[in-house]
Amino acid sequence: MAFSGAERTRREKAIQQVMEAKGLKALILIGDTNVGSEYLGDFRYYVDNRVIAGQQVAILFPQAEPVLFMGTAIQQQAASRRSSVRDCRVSDDVLADTVKLLKERNVVTAKVGVSFAMLSVPWYNYLKKELPGIDWVETHQEIFDIRIHHTPEEAELFRKCGLIGAGEFDAAVKMIKPGVSEYEIAAAIEGHGRVRGAEQHFTLVGSGKFALGERNGLPLPYAPSHRHVEAGDSVVMEITPRVEGYWTQIVRTVNVSTPNDELEKLYRVCRDAIKKGLEVFKPGKTIRDVVLAMDAYVKNCGYLFKPPTGHICGVDLIEGRVSPQNTRVLEPGTAVIIHPTVGTPDGKNTFFWGETYLVTDDGHERLNQVTDELLTIGA
Repeated sequence: MAFSGAERTRREKAIQQVMEAKGLKALILIGDTNVGSEYLGDFRYYVDNRVIAGQQVAILFPQAEPVLFMGTAIQQQAASRRSSVRDCRVSDDVLADTVKLLKERNVVTAKVGVSFAMLSVPWYNYLKKELPGIDWVETHQEIFDIRIHHTPEEAELFRKCGLIGAGEFDAAVKMIKPGVSEYEIAAAIEGHGRVRGAEQHFTLVGSGKFALGERNGLPLPYAPSHRHVEAGDSVVMEITPRVEGYWTQIVRTVNVSTPNDELEKLYRVCRDAIKKGLEVFKPGKTIRDVVLAMDAYVKNCGYLFKPPTGHICGVDLIEGRVSPQNTRVLEPGTAVIIHPTVGTPDGKNTFFWGETYLVTDDGHERLNQVTDELLTIGA
């Protein structure tokens, strides 16, 4: 169980208020397994249980206990032990059983909430056919607006996750040397996190030579491969653990065996841009304010400021982009991954770097306590 009974009750009441305001007789939350961009989190936020395979469906009612359907007895046992939903049922067809339950509860001519981003066309067509009297109502934004206001319990999970991520970076630094494969680097990262409570990882690694003027000279991090690191390479990493549903991220590059003076120039601009952004990273300021501060600094240095710049994180890895279009006001408990991308004046080379920050009552807290230096390792 990730959260206290009081926190689970708070979430239940908040979502029940959404149902009441919209006049819903039921609310369907669909859970899936991918790393999400905002929409997957509605399910995890309420149910507080991870989907490890297939899809799960939770059906909430105003005056009755919610029901959770999943496809295997393994997941049913896990959900029964830790989910906020007590009625957990195995189903060979979660969609058909969802319809059956709604009919049993006489929810056949009413408003029912759903996130259309999570509802596939075949599922929607089936629901319309089987329940023609239902008015399907979009509810994601209202639930997301609840999710984005983090509580002290959530802040503690961000801190725990940030600490694990820092240890994962240290584990990668110890592993990287000529002859090591990208898979071995990823294994060092995730192995450190697993034994300390990381339930999941989004780990990207890229390795290769870098020199200014060579298009895409610095490798972009991607799914690790069999490639073996060589002396003179740079290794780019996105280190992203998840603890009890909540994500943090570190973006770092290290040089292998020999320093890279050309890469150092990009790194310093990127690192110092974050410092400028952090000057306005505090309650009452907006994401846009932070971006504009970094943008102005990078351009004043004669470089290009490019996306991606980072993202708000929570029970989804991307709960909003760090961009000049994002006017969301920072408030205590907001967690933001800041990783500005800096490009050379000719646009041929880019570099990004960053970590996760938590908004506090009077400023901010850095969650990933790792070095800010561009390291040269594995000599």
